[in-house]
Amino acid sequence: MTRHRRLRRGWLSGCAVGAALLLVSCTGDRGTPENETPAPHSSHTSDGGGQKKLTAQARTAVDAAAADDDTLLEGGAESVADGVHSRPTADHGQHYRLAVTCAGVGDVEAAFTTEAGAITEVIPCDTSVVLKRFTAPARTMRLDISGKRRSSGVIAWRINRV
Repeated sequence: MTRHRRLRRGWLSGCAVGAALLLVSCTGDRGTPENETPAPHSSHTSDGGGQKKLTAQARTAVDAAAADDDTLLEGGAESVADGVHSRPTADHGQHYRLAVTCAGVGDVEAAFTTEAGAITEVIPCDTSVVLKRFTAPARTMRLDISGKRRSSGVIAWRINRV
């Protein structure tokens, strides 16, 4: 091998190693200083594979709570960072079941508001499902679910006519 080829090969190897070291140093975890809170996790910054897995876990848990003869009024899955903010319209006087779960880390707070009042529940992000039965009021209802501090993951919910 000529001296020129050895130098070129060495230079290319050095560039590859240097690029790898830069990449590692830029993505390494430096921790959070004591007086700062970590940045909230979101679906935009987390890896897609983990988010897909959490979404599948949350949907499976919430779907298992539905009976075969239940009719879906509304449902979905959102990242904890985005939260759920829905205004479902149901048939007055009909009976419904709300199922909510969270897969991930931390807790979420769910507030379900009808003209009869509000039901607030703290739900751990451990895929446990919270079920609430209600009779639809004359007006639109509100469902707001938001992550508590340092929570991340996926929220799944569904409202079924029973």
